[in-house]
Amino acid sequence: MTTTRLPKTITAGALLATPIPPVKWIIPGLLPAGLAIFAGPSKAGKSWLTLWLCLQISQGKSVWGREIEPRTVLYFSLEDTLGRLQERLYQLVDAEEDPERLILQTESHGIGQGLEEQVEALVHTYHDVGLIVIDTLQKVRLSDGNGGMYANDYKEAAAMAGFKDIVGNEQ
Repeated sequence: MTTTRLPKTITAGALLATPIPPVKWIIPGLLPAGLAIFAGPSKAGKSWLTLWLCLQISQGKSVWGREIEPRTVLYFSLEDTLGRLQERLYQLVDAEEDPERLILQTESHGIGQGLEEQVEALVHTYHDVGLIVIDTLQKVRLSDGNGGMYANDYKEAAAMAGFKDIVGNEQ
């Protein structure tokens, strides 16, 4: 016999009486703290958009009319070289700007193969990290071949969701 785990139930009155912490936002009303995935077709501009967002967040500049609290951003740009990143930054940054709160990384370990420790070490080095970006997921994915694509997506997302527990929690 198979049993199905039922969802937790709560009365409406109990829910109304329960204090629930507000959502923490990186970009108010647009990008919450925690795991988010940007997806789209190849060469659609996701990396350009991501780099621009990282710059805006690291410098505390507004994004589409939303005011941003400046945060240190770790940007794993795993399909780029430092030269390519420099070219893109020249196109996005004004000459007088110094985006030193944007930390760039072009190499990484895989999920379950040292990525988590690599991120934790960087968070301990740069104490005010508010955002970690990995561009692209495919470069850090597990390749164990077990469980199928959905199972691997779920397992990998759960591992990366744990990053929120180490970001912004420095003593």
